[in-house]
Amino acid sequence: MRKLIGWGVAEVYRLAGARRRAVVRAKAAGALLPIVFHAAKAEEVRAILAWLKTANLLDRVRLSFDDGWREFGETVRVLDEFETSATLFIAPGETRRGVVWTHGLTVAERQRLYALDEQSRYNEITLLRDCGAAGSRALPRPLLNEDEVREVSKHPLVRLGNHTWSHMSCPHRPVEEVLDEVDRAQAELADWCGYAPTDFAYPFGRGTPELDAALRRRGLTPHYTRQGLVTAETIGSARNMVYEGMSLAENLGRILMAWPRVGETL
Repeated sequence: MRKLIGWGVAEVYRLAGARRRAVVRAKAAGALLPIVFHAAKAEEVRAILAWLKTANLLDRVRLSFDDGWREFGETVRVLDEFETSATLFIAPGETRRGVVWTHGLTVAERQRLYALDEQSRYNEITLLRDCGAAGSRALPRPLLNEDEVREVSKHPLVRLGNHTWSHMSCPHRPVEEVLDEVDRAQAELADWCGYAPTDFAYPFGRGTPELDAALRRRGLTPHYTRQGLVTAETIGSARNMVYEGMSLAENLGRILMAWPRVGETL
């Protein structure tokens, strides 16, 4: 049913000429389409990029990948295939642990955990991992290790970005604690890749104006995860989420609807 709905959305846009008009408006306005992936499989990324190529939109896309899931190792070949660059946002503390234990938990459970300070959070994650039924849902998802992150950062189409040290939920922690994590991650990532990252992605896509200002004073451009059109003047203010695991038609429908009136942002 979900796939049928997805194809329906894409077909309605095609028949109504909305796709063509959206593409024409986007090109005329110099609009950019930021697409965020997490643990997308390489074939999912390839399908999206192939469609964008047929629509002559690859030069309008800004790709990023959060967290550094192990799947990204295969995705680099897709970037080579389409000659498309991407930013890989890394939380070095998670990288050093090698896995994220909260995969399989509900959104509310994840948000509650990541609103805790780092030590309390990992104490609770350890309990979830080790205790009965709840622990069975806290399955590990493997990440690229430090050496792999160092290696992929040398790829000419990949830039590393700052994602805090421990993937904390920034609006739920004191500003000083968040900035300490940002600075700690920045130093670690600079050591790993040989340059200081210039982009910062809020974990869970949530930030505050106060944090935005502090990040910019540090030479970092803050990025949110939300739907919306991004013009050349508003890079960093909105990012369109493409959901891995959805059908190509569903994601095309989301991309098309991410281009309302040219210049509009959410």
